[in-house]
Amino acid sequence: MKLARSSEPDRVRRYTTELQLRRIDEKTVRNIRRYASQSDEAIEARIEELGREWSVERFLQLNVAAVGLTTALLAVTRNRKWGYATCAGLSFFLLHATNGFDPPLPLLRQLGVRTRGEIDREIYALKIIRGDFDDVRALGGHREPAAVGAAVRAVGVGRHG
Repeated sequence: MKLARSSEPDRVRRYTTELQLRRIDEKTVRNIRRYASQSDEAIEARIEELGREWSVERFLQLNVAAVGLTTALLAVTRNRKWGYATCAGLSFFLLHATNGFDPPLPLLRQLGVRTRGEIDREIYALKIIRGDFDDVRALGGHREPAAVGAAVRAVGVGRHG
């Protein structure tokens, strides 16, 4: 299991295996290519869908909140020792905030859950394809294969090795 390069600026991607990164990036590129031939309305619908997509960060926030609240409630009503579990859950979240790693992270990445940054890359690539950025039109059309490649490169998809 080879992890991504240590120079990767996205801390979650740094703790993701090369294979998982490749799968996530390839799925993103397939999505971008599929929507390149769609209408502006379909692209807008996809952008809205991506805005609602649950990210790694959101899953981790939910887990920490659920564990923290449950164990805090148990500590108050049952046994104070449950407070240690609350501290453990919060320490995992602190570890994620400072280093980008959290124990559920490998499972979430294996399931293909993307970071907010990875989701945003697809959103920006779709906006480029749709023509929201005028410079792409100089490539001979904003829905041409060259423009799709430029959009994918512009948002950094596939730069993992």
